[in-house]
Amino acid sequence: MLRGTPTVTFDYLVKQLPTATAFINKKYEVVYVSDKWINDFDFVRKDAIGASLKDLFGTISKDWEKVLKQCLKGNPSQQSLHHTLDQEGNLRWFEWQNIPWYDEKENIIGVILHTEDVSERILAEIQSSKIETLLEAKSEITNIGSWEFDVERNRLSWCEITKKLHEVVPTYEPNIDTAISFYKEGYSRNAMAMAVDRAIQNGEPYELTCELITAKNHEITVIATGKPIFKKGKLIGLVGTFRDITPTLENEKQVKRQERHFKGIFNSSYQFTGILDTQGTFLEVNETALTFSGLKEEEVIGKKFWDAYWWPIPDYIKDGLKQVVKTAAAGEFMRSEIVVLDKDKNPIPVDFSIKPIYDENQKIISLLAEGRMIKEMVAARRKLKESEQKFRALYELSPSSYILSDFDTGEILDFNTSFEQTTGYTRDHLGQLKVQDILVTGSRTQLLRIKKEIENNQAFGPEEQEYVKKDGTKFPVLVSGSLVGNKKGRKLLWSTAQDISESKGIEAQLREEKKLLRTLIDNLPLNVFIKDLDSKKVLVNKSELDYVGLNEKDVIGKNDFDFYDKESAEISRKEDLEVIQNLKPMLRKETISVKKDGTVTSFLTSKIPLLGEDKKVKGLIGISLDISDLKRKEEELHDLINVTSVQNKKLVNFAHIVSHNLRSHTANFSMLLDFLVSETDVEEKNKIIKMLMEASDNLLETLENLNEVVAISTNINLDKKPVNLCEKIKAVEQNLTAYLKNNNALIINDVQEDLEIKAVPAYAESILMNFITNAIKYRDPMRKPVIRLSAESQGEYTVLLIKDNGLGIDLDEHGDKLFGMYKTFHKNPEARGIGLYITKNQIEAMNGKIKVESVVGKGTTFKIFFNEQN
Repeated sequence: MLRGTPTVTFDYLVKQLPTATAFINKKYEVVYVSDKWINDFDFVRKDAIGASLKDLFGTISKDWEKVLKQCLKGNPSQQSLHHTLDQEGNLRWFEWQNIPWYDEKENIIGVILHTEDVSERILAEIQSSKIETLLEAKSEITNIGSWEFDVERNRLSWCEITKKLHEVVPTYEPNIDTAISFYKEGYSRNAMAMAVDRAIQNGEPYELTCELITAKNHEITVIATGKPIFKKGKLIGLVGTFRDITPTLENEKQVKRQERHFKGIFNSSYQFTGILDTQGTFLEVNETALTFSGLKEEEVIGKKFWDAYWWPIPDYIKDGLKQVVKTAAAGEFMRSEIVVLDKDKNPIPVDFSIKPIYDENQKIISLLAEGRMIKEMVAARRKLKESEQKFRALYELSPSSYILSDFDTGEILDFNTSFEQTTGYTRDHLGQLKVQDILVTGSRTQLLRIKKEIENNQAFGPEEQEYVKKDGTKFPVLVSGSLVGNKKGRKLLWSTAQDISESKGIEAQLREEKKLLRTLIDNLPLNVFIKDLDSKKVLVNKSELDYVGLNEKDVIGKNDFDFYDKESAEISRKEDLEVIQNLKPMLRKETISVKKDGTVTSFLTSKIPLLGEDKKVKGLIGISLDISDLKRKEEELHDLINVTSVQNKKLVNFAHIVSHNLRSHTANFSMLLDFLVSETDVEEKNKIIKMLMEASDNLLETLENLNEVVAISTNINLDKKPVNLCEKIKAVEQNLTAYLKNNNALIINDVQEDLEIKAVPAYAESILMNFITNAIKYRDPMRKPVIRLSAESQGEYTVLLIKDNGLGIDLDEHGDKLFGMYKTFHKNPEARGIGLYITKNQIEAMNGKIKVESVVGKGTTFKIFFNEQN
């Protein structure tokens, strides 16, 4: 401590310091102190000097003591904030700083305490923080964002709520242009840009409702406000709010939809509905009630319920309605059947009710009055009563037996007159008779099964049972029943039993008749079948099954496509449709069926429409007679007739030829004999005798030719054998070697070496010989004769082609006479006109045929058809 005047001077100097300062020794006692420090802490100077900090402040916290000890070691403390209450109880805040106190020798002798009263600043900061916290809380609760624009720095700031509404990241830094670009292009963006510009240029505040597209491309509707901020008349910035009203708009739309929905339900209800206040005044009424009464809404709303048009006039009715409204307003539900008047004053029965409507606090706020027209229900009740009377009459008069029994015990509780008449039991037996007593002993197991069926399905039957009468007689019945509910704890079963003795007898008779009919159908020598509308067979007899070679189960339900080839099945289906659609029978029509295995069968078929009891066609009945054998015999007969006819024609032709040729020869002989008799000259007689000898030779040749023709035509035991055609041609060529060589003729044999034909070997050789010699005989003198033989297959024939390059034949002139006897077409002296005639007969005798193609000057081709089948 300083001594003398300097000490006093220092003390005075500290006393006048403008800051609150105190010098504390190592014992934490106050040595020097400024008046400011004394005043800040409401101390008295004389009491403060020399007092310890503990005496002044009551206690020294461990943290403060730790700071003081550090200062005594030379370590000053940072500024710290502390608060205390003054004498008036006000909270005061001080900033403290503790620094070491050095003497002139740099020794630490204590601690210098500097304090500053910062209560006003701290309280202002606290208030500002509170306001900011409240604003943030309010923004979060109301979802209202804020923004601020600093004009001088051209800086736009968004709060967290505003950024959240724009769906941008928390670090997003907006500016005026980007902020405006969020608004939907068009009206919203233009309106916002103009509003911001007017606020900046003219200082005009704004509030706009616009559409905005967020950063995540969501469209929302917002209310954006802006207000200019001035300082000393100069615009320094803009502040505003930003609120998303999309949920509010959606809620408003939802409320409107709900209102429309409620109104739609309210007005579309089939019942009369009105909403009243608790005093009975109409607040709402639906269109059903208005239509019923013929009134308009304004004629009802605001009027008392009991004054409505539809109530009858008497006052006691109105008084009753007032009481009903009063009771409902007190919280009771009221309902009764009443009569109201429609617009034409017609009385209509109505099921009327009125009940209270409560708010969320269970307070009655209005009444709901409803009326349901029960005209049909009243009529139905009346009809039900009539039905009950009719049922009772039917119950007693029905020919079927009705039985009411206890389901669990089987006790019979009631039965009708028919039961009495059928079984012989009377009502005197009620209480003693059980269902088991009327069932035949063998059917008791059936009763257990029926019980299970009733337990599962609440009903059983119909099924056949056998009852026993009181006298022991048994008879069949058709029984059904249903569980009708409980009565005094008992399950009741209603059963009906119909005596089917007569029907059982009829069924037995029908079964016997059906069996006889089936036996008859199965033993008919005809194919019998029934088809449905789709041509599927629903019945077939034994003959039909034998024909298709299948069992009945494999035929029923199938159509002709399952058994026959497609063409046969399509023809049959077409016939079926004509019969079914035109309702005209098809009788005795010859049909051909080709089964899938290729078997061909001829039938004489009839198809008749099958009509039901309603006279509508149900299908058709078919009857088919297999006429395959008959058709074969018919074909054989036709063949025989054809052969006979051909033979007859040949015989007539042959007779004409014989008559003509023999007559010519006899005439020649007669004339020569006459000449011989009358001739006297020996030389002339010798000439006539020579002529007679030539005529005789010619006659013999004619007779030989005629014999050969007769032999061919009358030989019915021709034996056709396989003949190797190529080898046969070679044999004929060998036999004609000298003839071919003399005439410089060439034979080209193109027939396959292994080709065989079915033919009479002698005929085959004669045919080849005749055609080859004719080709050479009628050769063209200007060229070497060439004969080419080839063969090909055509269906059931093997065709031999013999082609020459001879003179050819004019078929237009001689074609019809080509194969006639003694027909010649060239001036060849060797021509006799018999070869082709004999050859044709030989070919036809083997069931073959012959064709010819010829061009005059080029040659002729003969086609000989050898029949390989017959």
